[in-house]
Amino acid sequence: MSTPALPDLVVMQLWLHVGWALVLAGGGAAVLAQLSMPLLFRRVIALVLGLWVLMPGNLSAAYWLGLAFQAPSVLGALACAYVGWAALRPTVARAAENATRPLRWEAGLVVCGVLLGWALLLDTFAQLPSALYPLGFGQPVLLALLVVAVLPLLQVGAVRRVGAWLAPVALLLFVLLRLPTGNAFDVVLDPWLWVVLHGVALRWLYCHWKIKG
Repeated sequence: MSTPALPDLVVMQLWLHVGWALVLAGGGAAVLAQLSMPLLFRRVIALVLGLWVLMPGNLSAAYWLGLAFQAPSVLGALACAYVGWAALRPTVARAAENATRPLRWEAGLVVCGVLLGWALLLDTFAQLPSALYPLGFGQPVLLALLVVAVLPLLQVGAVRRVGAWLAPVALLLFVLLRLPTGNAFDVVLDPWLWVVLHGVALRWLYCHWKIKG
């Protein structure tokens, strides 16, 4: 069995800071937007969070987050950056709020993420017939994830939506840099992103039932 390609140690350390900076700054901006705080205040908070994570050594939030949760997935960090960017741009945020009904490709990717997370959780507790996570170091899993990520771009209008490019860009970074761990599963999913995907799915179901009712 060939040795899996792993990211360079310096690149891993850099991603630890950059990844958590995107998560905290983007996620913080999105949360503050739900609290109807002034736009300038939200931008300042997002900037402070980002700079705090980028500080060196144990002064950085990334140091403690890395000890507790390791590095975030590339897709999770990019998604946080996108929702934070949308929250800090009022016109984009209003358009996102109006689009409560997901497109088919959006719903499909969320369902795939939820199911993959459950499969990896069962694998963690050795409840599957064979180990799943080690397969993420091989090429077949990477090719399968690339196909799933690129398929939404074939739908009409998807190429003009930033969200449709997040997964392909994350996998492209993985091919180039092997971030964050060299395992393809870790580039598209992490525990926090998995929990958020459940929340997104439940919100969509609630909105669907509310409109239907």
